[in-house]
Amino acid sequence: MSTNSTYTVQGMTCGSCAGKVTAAVAEVSGVTGTDVDIATGTLTVAGEEYTDTAVRTAITEAGYRLA
Repeated sequence: MSTNSTYTVQGMTCGSCAGKVTAAVAEVSGVTGTDVDIATGTLTVAGEEYTDTAVRTAITEAGYRLA
């Protein structure tokens, strides 16, 4: 069963930022897709059996903070 989670990412303000966050999160095991809304600073992650901790770690290791 697919799960969707939405995160508010601080500092993600342009296409380059969104690309960095998306690339980092795409490497997380179980993530099958991402959707970024730069205007609201949100990232929606889709997939199966990924962990919230792994997604949060990928975002912070990419250099961004979560709200």
